[in-house]
Amino acid sequence: MNLLAIDTANEYLSLGVSNSKQEFFYCEKIGNRQSEHIIPQIKQILDDAQLELKDIELIAYNQGPGSFTGLRIGLSVALGLAYSISCKLLPTPTFMLYSSKRTWHKVNLIVTLDARLGQIYVAAFNQVSLTYLIEPQLVNPEELSSLISQNTNLTPESTMITGSGMTVYKNKIAHELYDNYEYLEQNYPNTQQMLAIANSKTLATCSAFDADLLYVRNKVAMNIDEQNLNKANKQNAAAT
Repeated sequence: MNLLAIDTANEYLSLGVSNSKQEFFYCEKIGNRQSEHIIPQIKQILDDAQLELKDIELIAYNQGPGSFTGLRIGLSVALGLAYSISCKLLPTPTFMLYSSKRTWHKVNLIVTLDARLGQIYVAAFNQVSLTYLIEPQLVNPEELSSLISQNTNLTPESTMITGSGMTVYKNKIAHELYDNYEYLEQNYPNTQQMLAIANSKTLATCSAFDADLLYVRNKVAMNIDEQNLNKANKQNAAAT
């Protein structure tokens, strides 16, 4: 199957293409210039794979969590391309990209990601079926140990932990997690794992009409109208 993978969840632009014989990858740290580079780089990586856009049968994209702006850039491009060639999309959660050969010796994987603002994105899933054992959610570092202990499937014998949350908030996370569970420190995954997930056909595909993002944190910032309303409420409260 001819696949295209798009990941714009952080300051990197990461792309992957696979044809029937080979895989091709592009990854560069470009900050807030993703929107400028993504289309030219997709064209280039398709050229490298000796494919045209019309040859792509499935487009995988990072569903989140991640950079709000970056994720929307990736989804917008994936939608536009999918509409133009009438192909399916594969929403791929960031958490599942951390499942790889380095973690497969355990059945279950807990992924903790730095959500900023002193909090952690966390999810746990079975690495064979890619089904959640802990649904994606936002927690305080101090709550992580209790959350994991409530799930009887997540035993130290069957489960390992990875992700930036364990490193960034090490001083706030209960020490028994580090003592009892195997922890793997790894860099942010590239699109190689996204292509592997797509080829496994484990996750459900969707039409461009049904594609969406995974918002674990409901709101990080208020829009302009909400800011003005909040300011007015404060002024009214001060006047009374």
